[in-house]
Order: sequence, then C-alpha cells, then structure tokens
Amino acid sequence: MKKIIFAMAALIVAGTSCTKEIQEQSAPVAEQHTLMTKLVGETTGDFLKGSILVKIDEGISAVSVIEGIGAEEIFPALMIQPKNMEVARKYGLDRWYQISFDEAVPVQNMAAEVAKNPSVLSVQYNSLIERIASDKVVEYVPVPQTKESPVDQSGFDVMFNDPYFGEQWNLYNLGSIASVIGASKAGADVGVKDAWKLTAGDPSVVVAVFDCAINSMHEDLKNALWVNEAEVNGESGKDDDANGFIDDKYGFNFVGCSKITKDYATGLINGQKAEGVKGNLLNWTAGSGHGTHVAGIIGAVNGNGKGVSSIAGGTGNGDGVRLMTCQIFEGSKSASDAQNAAAFIYAADNGACIAQCSYGSSAVITSDEDYINGIQDEKINGSPLENAALRYFLDPANSNHESLQGNIAVFAAGNHKNPYSSYPGALPYVISVTAFGVDFLPGGYTNYGPGCKIAAPGGEYTDDNNYRTMILSTGVSNAAQGSPAYDSGKNYVYMQGTSMACPHVSGVVALGISYAKKLGKKFTREEFTSLLLTSTNDIERYLTGTKNYYDLSTYSWTAVSLDKYKGNMGTGAVDAWRFLMAIEGTPTLLAQAGKKMSIDVSRYVNPSEAYTLSVDDATRNALGLVSDPVIKNGKLEIECSKVGSGKIILSGAVGKDTEKEGGIGEMAYSRTLSIASRPFATNNGGLL
Repeated sequence: MKKIIFAMAALIVAGTSCTKEIQEQSAPVAEQHTLMTKLVGETTGDFLKGSILVKIDEGISAVSVIEGIGAEEIFPALMIQPKNMEVARKYGLDRWYQISFDEAVPVQNMAAEVAKNPSVLSVQYNSLIERIASDKVVEYVPVPQTKESPVDQSGFDVMFNDPYFGEQWNLYNLGSIASVIGASKAGADVGVKDAWKLTAGDPSVVVAVFDCAINSMHEDLKNALWVNEAEVNGESGKDDDANGFIDDKYGFNFVGCSKITKDYATGLINGQKAEGVKGNLLNWTAGSGHGTHVAGIIGAVNGNGKGVSSIAGGTGNGDGVRLMTCQIFEGSKSASDAQNAAAFIYAADNGACIAQCSYGSSAVITSDEDYINGIQDEKINGSPLENAALRYFLDPANSNHESLQGNIAVFAAGNHKNPYSSYPGALPYVISVTAFGVDFLPGGYTNYGPGCKIAAPGGEYTDDNNYRTMILSTGVSNAAQGSPAYDSGKNYVYMQGTSMACPHVSGVVALGISYAKKLGKKFTREEFTSLLLTSTNDIERYLTGTKNYYDLSTYSWTAVSLDKYKGNMGTGAVDAWRFLMAIEGTPTLLAQAGKKMSIDVSRYVNPSEAYTLSVDDATRNALGLVSDPVIKNGKLEIECSKVGSGKIILSGAVGKDTEKEGGIGEMAYSRTLSIASRPFATNNGGLL
C-alpha cells in the first residue's frame, strides 16, 4: 500500500512516478485480468523497477516460476530468515520471493506474465513507502518563566525536573494556554501526571519506532535507546550477536538494502557465505527529525534536568522504556515493501513488544477485504507481504514481554481529513489513533470514522506566534555530525499531526505493560487493548458547532463542522490513569472538576453499612478536594476543584459480637476506589 508519514506537511513535492511509464506500456487485456485476480498491495505510486514480489504455492520450486519468462533471478523476499519459522510458515512468509529482471521491462508486464503461472498465489509490486518532502517544524526557543508565560502552566508540585515540562500541555493541561483557536481545556491531555506515581516505565518494554532514525546523540534520548550490547562492544563490520544483521547497535536502517537483499537472502556474496546483512548506518541527520520527535513523546528520559518529559521515560534512574530504531525513511529515500516487512520481523525477533508506526496508506481503501485480499480463517493466502510480516510481529508465539501474550502495533489514523482510518491502522488487530488539540477538539487534519480506535493529543499549528498549541518533543540539530552543536539548535521542536497522537498511545501502552509487570499480571493482546479502549475520556459533548483551523495546504483558515466527528474519533481520549486502574482492577469513578458530585457507589458498598473513608494528602492535592468526601446512603459526595486522579479507601468491619465484651472479634475489610476528576462526568461515575 502507498504509505506516508503522518505529520502535517507544509509542502508536498510531487515527483514523477515510475508507475506512469508502466501504465503507458500495459500488458494485454487477457493477461491483465489474470494479474488482477492475484495482485495484492499498492498498484499506484513509486515502486522498484526490475523487481516484483511473488508468493508461490507450497512444494513448488522457485526457479520453475521464472523459466521462460525472461526474468534474471528469483530469491527469498526477506533479507534473513525469521527466528520463529513455525509462525513464519503460518503466515506464508517462507513462500514470498523477489524476482529480478531488466529494468527496461515494465513491471506490470512482468507481473502479468508471472501471474499466469498456476503455482503463483500472489503478485505484488515492490512499492516504495511514500515519504514526506517537508514537515512543519517549529524550533523551540525557551521563554522566561513568568506567571503570564505558557511555560508556567504547571501550578503543581512537578514530579520531574525537566525544564520544558510546563510547555507540554499534552502531558498535563491546566487549560491556561490561550491561542487564536480558543482557550485550551483543562484535562485535554493523556492523564499521565498521576499515573507516574504508579509507574513511569520499565526497561523491559522495548518500543520499535518505524520511522526516520532516532537521534542517538540527543541529550534526552541517548540513555533511552535499545542497545544491542554485543554489537556496541563488538567488532565493526561483523554480526557479533549472530542475529543476521551487522552493526545493528540501536536498531537497523532498512532503507537501501533492496539492492543487496539478493546476496544475503541466498546466503552468498560473490560465492562466499554471507555472515549477515550490512545496511547503511542509522542516519538521523537526514530529514526533519520526525522519528526523533515521535521517540521523545514515548521515552525521552524523565528527571534528568534536561529538556522535555515523556510518557514512559522513567524517573531518571535508568528505568524508562527502551526505544529501538527500525529506520524505513532516510531523507528522500524510503524502504520498499519487502524491507518494511523485514523491519517488522526484525522487531519481533529482537525483543520489541510495541511497534510505533506513524505512517499509513494514502490510497482510498475502505474495507479490510480490499486491503487484506485473501485472509481466510487466520491463514493469510493472498495478503500483501507487509501484512503477513505484521501478523508475524503480533502473533502470541512471538511475545516479547512477560506481561503480554502477543505484541501490539499502533498506527496513525492519517492526516487526509478522510472519513475513515488509513491502512494498516484500520485493520481490526492494530490500534489506529486520531488526533485532538489543546482545546479537546479534533485536529482539522485528522482522519476519523471507521477503523479509528482511540484519540490522543496531536496538536495544531495556527501560526508562528501560536506554535505552543503544537506538540513539543525532541528534534535534530542542523549541526554537522559529531559536532558539539548536536546539543543545541533544533534539538527541541514542535510538530503536529496524527503522527504525534500515535506515540502518545504507544507511550500509554508502554506504561500499561510496565504496570502489569509491576503487579505480576499477564494479559492477552485482546484483553489488554480492551482495557485501553474502555478507559478513555468522553469528547463527544464538545463536538457541536464549528471550529476554525489553519490549513497548511492552502495557508488559510477553514471552518469545519464538528458534527461529523461524533462517534468517529474512536472510543474517546486516551487516559493513562484510568488505563492503569483498569489493569490494576480498581474501579474508577469520574467526578467533574469544579462541581459538587453525588456518585452512586452502591455496587461497591452496602448502603446500610457504616464506612470510614480515608484520603491521603497526595490524592487530596491532586484532586483539589474542597473538603473530604463522605458516603451517605450508598452515594459518594465529593467536590474536586482540579483535574486530577487519586484513590480513596473505604474501610469497615464485620463479625464482632456487640453483646459480649471480649467475645468474638471483628474482621476488618476495605475497598479501594479510584477517583478521576475530569472536565466532564455524570453522577453515575462514568462507569461502563
């Protein structure tokens, strides 16, 4: 499928597609019909000349497929054999091959010729993942901290000493940032501040970032990277850990490997045994720093006294999640479908339990069947190679964390304003993320509707004087490689898009896995995602009237009706606290900030019993309690002045002989309830 990084583009440079010349030399009509019955994946856009992908039937000699058709060679499509061959065979990965031929031969013609072979099950053009030519990036310039400045929006005891945290409304929004699109809303964030009291991440959680390379020298990221110790401490140019990839110290650069895939896939280089795949070194200096920005949202190191905070970046004690680079974009270059598939297999085989994917199809695809094209009873027969590799990553047999059966993939919904999610995110087994702004309203760019699963902060650009409504995170400097100036320049930048919303969900998922480990719990992927999707905050009531947003494609303001987003942004806005409470098994009651509430808790307490209710100072401060809550006749009476989260404990006793002194003693019991004060709640406590 045609893919695109989902950051809002300031300018898209359209190049001449090799598809055009192929279409001008199309195959005969009869051959086209045969081809269309087997063709999967993207049929428009840019793809490698002189290369197609095919899936052949079991027990068939690969060489027999190209006999008599003028092709040069056929060899395995993947660079290296997957570690778990049983699962690889389940999804037919062992039967995917690349066919190479003269680049002067139109790809469509060769595909049509190959499709005539009854042993060929699927044919796929080896498409290149479409890149963004230019992203909207605004450099962060620290401002003096005054009561009037946005940097002083904290107003609470900050848990970490990261100096730019006050600008990160996406992590904690007090509703104090004003902009030309209107005032921000308190609680329009990911609800992570109080969640940090429970966990701030765990290094056993590895997040693979499918994107541009992560800036490995960044002051806020260099200690958050996934490190392949054998390669870091090994010999340059050698596959020290024998995983099939040479010098993959912090991940691997899959861009540009297509030309050497044949040699490594056949196991020989110039007749000599290949000892591993050697790609280009990770290159984070090419491009806008999109992957670095995404990585910082998930796991920039917290509590190091530098830069920004992140969702799962630990507490400054080496206890944050780890970030693995799966580089599929490098400046103007991108990986092919075969290399993107290899990246999913690499992530699965090297320990990643979350795939962070801020890219997707720009093609108009509105059904799973159109995308998958051949899935039957969990056995993929005709789907694109990328989808088969994605399923390999997700398979429970390839689980990479003790607390999760199966891994999790998170995708951006897309920035095309389309009424459906882009693929692969729309698939029923991955999470597609829509975006909202500082005002809790959908970003004017976001896709919405079928396929969308959940919403998260994506930010919104208005003009260079109001960029603080975008998302602040780590960036890349324009300084020369190896220069001390790497720690200056554009090392912290603002961006916007569902690309930015996506890592917020990846970060919260990472927190959830970390907390499950801390509690000694284990979930299936389906159980885990169900807890995530049922722990969200309501944004429906804000979706009335119209909203003005700045359209970067036309450089003008556009009025958008908000009605179209109702029921179409996913289950609601991601909430880290409520998600951790769901993992913990503690019921969460919703209270509306600034309003006295009477919440029915009769399902948790016996109205006829007398309870002692205790609240600690942390909860009292987090919620801004006007007075201590009480329980009367099965209802919790509570008044919170702030958006926040905490716990209350209901205590009672039973069994005491009240007629006889020194007789049968009582049994004490208690029940813990979570309280989440949010911008809106109902008296039923917001329970599902």
